[in-house]
Amino acid sequence: MLSVHRLAHNTAAYLVSRLPADTRKPEVEVVAFGLEVAMGASLQLLVFVVVAWYLDLLPEMMAALITMATYRLLAGGVHCSAYYRCLILSLLTLIIQANLARWLAGAIGGSLPAVGLLVFVAGLVIAWRRAPADIAAAPVINPVRRARLKRACYLWLLVWLAVISLGYYQGWPGSVLTSSLLALVIQSLALTPLGFAAVGWADGLLKRLLPLG
Repeated sequence: MLSVHRLAHNTAAYLVSRLPADTRKPEVEVVAFGLEVAMGASLQLLVFVVVAWYLDLLPEMMAALITMATYRLLAGGVHCSAYYRCLILSLLTLIIQANLARWLAGAIGGSLPAVGLLVFVAGLVIAWRRAPADIAAAPVINPVRRARLKRACYLWLLVWLAVISLGYYQGWPGSVLTSSLLALVIQSLALTPLGFAAVGWADGLLKRLLPLG
């Protein structure tokens, strides 16, 4: 089984060892962490794009991915306990969202701006109560940083609403806009106790079905 963590650590150790002896060498773990994040994100993106293209869901899945990933950077959210489980769960979520968005786009129709406003308001309330979401591996301890992230979430939501509204009046595909709506709903729920419980249940189920670590 491919281990991104092990690959990143081995690569970091090699890179640090190749630095000149008279230079101040960084800690291997620090370099490994950065490499692991970059490798993991790159691999996930590659898998998402290939699967989306194969299933002919590229616009919808990419709209959902951009929405979820950019908001998650500010708001945080629950994680799976292993990289491969995160990859599988994220991929399944994107596929379901994209297919559901194609069906819902026709049902929502001209009500999309109103639905977008409702999603925005709900997201704003959740961000006010829960963002940024703490996880054991990376708690937000600094109150100043917490306040800045919360304000950044508010700003992101405003920009998102503006983009969705502009896209609607510019005639962007309804399925793409609806996919972004669903992505924000899911990412907002990921900040709540319900979201943490749901991902924890899915993580445990995947661990039993695929006990790979």
